[in-house]
Amino acid sequence: MNAVLLACLLLTLPVQSSDSPPLPGQPSVSFTRDVYPILSRNCLQCHGPQQQNGDFRIDSRDSLLHPDILRPRSPQASELLRRITLPSTDEQHMPPIGNPLTQPQQQLIRQWIDAGAAIPDPFIPPPHWAWSPPVRPELPPQITDSPIDAFIRQTLDSHQLQPAPQADPAVLVRRLYLALIGLPPTPAEVAAFAADPSETRYQQLVDELLQRPQFGERWARHWLDLARYADSHGFQRDDLRDSWAWRDWVIQALNRDLPFDQFTIEQLAGDLLPNATEAQRVATGFHRCSPTNVEAGSLPEETRAEQLIDRVNTTGTIWLGTTLECAQCHDHKYDPFSMQDYYQLLACFNNTALEADRANPAQPSSIRFIGPEMPLFDPRHDEQRAALNSRLAELQQKLKRQRSSSANEKSAADQPRTDSAPVVLKAESIRSLAAADTWNTLSDGSILVSGDAPPADDLVTVTVRQPLQNIIALRLEALPHDSLPGKGPGRGDKKRPNFVLHEFTATLTEGDADPLPLRFTSATADFSQQNWDVAGAVDGQPKTGWAIAPRFAAPHHATFRLASPLTLTENSILTIRLDQHFGSGRSLGRFRLSALFSDSDPETEQLQQQLQQVQDSLAALAPATTLVMVEQQPRPAFIFQRGDYRQPGAAVQPGIPALFRGSQPAPQPQNRLELARWLVSPANPLAARAAVNRWWAELFGTGLVATPEDLGSRCEPPSHPELLDWLAVELLENGWSMKHVLRRIVLSRTFRQSADSTRQLQQLDDQNRLLARGPSFRMDAEMIRDNLLAASGLLDLKQFGPPIRPPQPAGFWNKVGGQQYDYQVSPGTEKYRRSIYIVLKRSAIHPSLSTFDGPARFACTVQRSRTSTALQALALLNEPVSVDAATALADRMLSSPGAATDSRRLTHGFQLCTARTPEPPELQVLLQMLKQQREALRQRSPADAHDTIEQAAWHAVAGVLLNLHETITRP
Repeated sequence: MNAVLLACLLLTLPVQSSDSPPLPGQPSVSFTRDVYPILSRNCLQCHGPQQQNGDFRIDSRDSLLHPDILRPRSPQASELLRRITLPSTDEQHMPPIGNPLTQPQQQLIRQWIDAGAAIPDPFIPPPHWAWSPPVRPELPPQITDSPIDAFIRQTLDSHQLQPAPQADPAVLVRRLYLALIGLPPTPAEVAAFAADPSETRYQQLVDELLQRPQFGERWARHWLDLARYADSHGFQRDDLRDSWAWRDWVIQALNRDLPFDQFTIEQLAGDLLPNATEAQRVATGFHRCSPTNVEAGSLPEETRAEQLIDRVNTTGTIWLGTTLECAQCHDHKYDPFSMQDYYQLLACFNNTALEADRANPAQPSSIRFIGPEMPLFDPRHDEQRAALNSRLAELQQKLKRQRSSSANEKSAADQPRTDSAPVVLKAESIRSLAAADTWNTLSDGSILVSGDAPPADDLVTVTVRQPLQNIIALRLEALPHDSLPGKGPGRGDKKRPNFVLHEFTATLTEGDADPLPLRFTSATADFSQQNWDVAGAVDGQPKTGWAIAPRFAAPHHATFRLASPLTLTENSILTIRLDQHFGSGRSLGRFRLSALFSDSDPETEQLQQQLQQVQDSLAALAPATTLVMVEQQPRPAFIFQRGDYRQPGAAVQPGIPALFRGSQPAPQPQNRLELARWLVSPANPLAARAAVNRWWAELFGTGLVATPEDLGSRCEPPSHPELLDWLAVELLENGWSMKHVLRRIVLSRTFRQSADSTRQLQQLDDQNRLLARGPSFRMDAEMIRDNLLAASGLLDLKQFGPPIRPPQPAGFWNKVGGQQYDYQVSPGTEKYRRSIYIVLKRSAIHPSLSTFDGPARFACTVQRSRTSTALQALALLNEPVSVDAATALADRMLSSPGAATDSRRLTHGFQLCTARTPEPPELQVLLQMLKQQREALRQRSPADAHDTIEQAAWHAVAGVLLNLHETITRP
C-alpha cells in the first residue's frame, strides 16, 4: 500500500518553473467598465434607486465622490475601501450580507482610487450588456490566425502577459479527443498525430472527431443536465418511467448538427409543428423531464402547477440565461422581470395535460402517473407482428377443439378425472386486507379487482366449495385487462404493471375440523422475472416471490404441484391465500385459479408450448413508449400570489417579458410554438450568448461569463465581452450550427496552449480567466467512468436503447428510497456501455456518478460542482466496474504486443491512461511498486500460485494507473 500511495503522490505533483517571470504591470482601470459593475452587483440593493441606506447611492457621481466616502489618490483615507476590506466578522463590514468582495476586486477598487477615482461627468449607469442584441465587434489589430486568439491576445497585452506555447502533441490530441467525443485516443492515434502534428493534420482530426457518432453522446450529457433528464419521477415514490427515446433523439440531433434554433423549437413545441413527424413529437420529451409528484395524498393540480413553474424556470435558464425563477413570488430584485412577465411565460405552457391524477378522486392514496405518451413502433416488425397474431388465433382455436375433444372422451362426471384440462375454481368468497377492493368474476371465471391499489401489504383469501377428485396441482393465471394501469396484470402503475406474489398457500377444511395446510412439492411458471422465480412463492420465505417484469403484456401462469392428490367433497372448503406485501400496488389485478388433474396428453401439451412461444414472441415485439407533450384546450392563467397556485390573482395572457417587447406593440406568443420561435429569433438577445458561453465552459472549465446560469445584472462581467458577442454572432450567422462554433474554438491557439503555469501567474490569475494558458480540470463523472472503460478495453460502444444497470451496492435503491425494487445488473458487456446510458433514478443516483458530483437532475443544472474527496479515490479503487477495469488493464499490459519486459508493459499501460510516455522517475516508481506487490503476494500465497500472483500484482499497478490525477483530468 505504501507503494500505491507513493506512486499516486509522485505522479500527481504539479510541475512548476524555477525561473518564473516577475508579476506583470497593472492595466488602467475604468470606472464604468471595471468598478461600477462590482459596486452594482454587491451594493445596489441597499444603496441604489429604491433604497439609500446612509443617504448614499453608488449610482450617483456626487454621492460617490463625497469626501466621507472616498478620497481620490488616497486609498488609505477612503471610507469605501476601508469598509469593503474589513473582516467579515466586523459589524461595519460591507456588504453586510452575501459574499465579501474578493481580493482582486478590492485591489481593482484600490487601484482606481489611487489613480484619481475618475468618474464620467455626467455619469449615467450603463444598461446591462446582456439586454442588448449581440453585434459583431471589430477585430483587434493583432494579426493572428483566429479572431478568437485576437481577442484573447488583446486582453493578455493589456496585462503585459504572453500566451503559453502550444501543448505537447500527446497532451493536445488527448485534450481534443476528450473535448469533442469524451473518450481518450488510442496509443496508435497518439503516435500518428505526434508523427504529424501539422496544422493541416490537426484540422483534419478536428473534422473527423466532429463526425464520429460518439460526439453526440459526449455533448448530450451536457444537454441532459440542462433538461433535468432522468429515468424516474423524483420525490419519495421515485418510480421509473420510460423517456430514453428522447435521450436518443438528443444524441442523434447533435450528431447531425441540427441547427440550435430548430433544436429548440422541436423540443419546446415539436408536436405543434405542421405535419409533425414522430421524431419531432419525441423531441417534446424535453419538458416531460419535469419531476412528477405521485406521493400518496399529493394533489394533481399542485403537481401540475409545480411542473409549469419548473418549465418556466428551465426555459428561462437555458434560453434567457437568467434567474427568472426569482419572479415567481415577487418582482425580480435585480433584473427587469416582473411577476407579470413570469406568469405570461407560464401561460404559454398552461395548456398541457395532467401528468398525475387520482384513480379514485375520493381516495388520496390513489395518485398515479399519467400523461401523454407515444408508442415507438418499429415498421420492421409490422409484418412479423401480423403473422404472430394470426398464428396466435389459429393455435387458440386448435387448443380449444383439442380440449373439447379430450373432455368428451373421458368417463362420466362422477368418476375421477384423469385429463389435465384445467377446471376453473369458482370462488365462494374473496377477502382482502385492502378494504377498498371490489371483486368481479368475469365470464371466463377470472377475478378482476377494482378500487384503490393497496399501498402496503395485501393478503387475498379465496374460498372454494367445488367437488373435484384427484387434483394434483393448483394453477394461478395472471391476466392483463384494459381497466388496469398499463393493462395489468399488476395494479402498480401504468409504466410497470407488475405484481409480486410472495407466498401461495392453501388449506383444506373438512366439516367442522381444523384447517389442514396443503404442501406443495414444486412450482413452475411459463415465465419468471430474474431474481423473482416462482419457486419463491412456496419456499416459506417472506422476501422471495414470483414476479413477471418486463413481460407485462402477455398472460402468465404458475403451477403449484401438491405433495399428494386432493379430493374435494360437498363438505370440503379449499382456502387459497395470495400473500402480496411488496407495496406500491404490486398486487394482482386480474387472476384465475384452476385445478389440474394429470399431465397433459402429448398433443395438448405441444399446442400449449406453441401458444406460449407465440405469446412470448409478441411480448418481445411490444412497442416501447416515450413521454411527449400534447396541447389541450386553453386554460385561463393567473398570477400566483406569493407564488402559491391556491391564491390566483390577476388574469394574464401568454407573452414575453416587457424588457424585450420594444416600444412598438407587437403580437405576443400565444402558445409553446410561438414562444419557441421567439426565443431563437433576433428579438431575444440572450439565447445565442447563453449557448456559446455554456459551450465555452464545457471546453475550458469556466465560461467567458463565470456564471453560465445567470447572465443578468448580478453576474460577473464577461472576461472577454467582445469575444462573447463575436461567438454569439458567429453562431447566428452560420445557421445556428453548434459544430461550426466548436470547430472555431478548438482550432484556436488559445485552446491549444499548454496548461503549465507559474507561481506568479497563479497569483495573478489562479482561475485562468485571462486564458494565458490552456485548460486543465477534472473530468465529469461520466467521462471518468468512460475513460476507465476505454483504457482497459472494456468499453462497449453500442448506442441507444433502454438504460443500462451497472453493478451497485446490494439493496441500494431499497435503502435510499424506502421501497423494494428489483435492480438487475445488465448482462454481459451491456454494463460497460457509456455512462450516458446508465439508469438515472433521482433519489438514488448511481454511486459512480454521485461520488464525482453527478447531479440528481431535480432541476436544470447548468454547471456541476467539481469537488475533490478521499471517497473518490476509494471509489476508483473499489467500485465494481473500476475493479473490472483494473483487471482488464492488467491483462492488456501483460498481453500487449512487443512488450516483453515489465518496463514496456508499464509504459503501455501508462500510455493507455494518460496518452503520454512516462518520465524515467515515474516509470521507476511503477517498477518498484510492481516488485513490492510481487514480494508481498509471494509471502502470502502457495508456491505454485505464480500466475495468480502475477495477475494480482499487475492488477494493483493497474488500479494506481487508473487512479492517477492525470488519468481523470482533462489536460
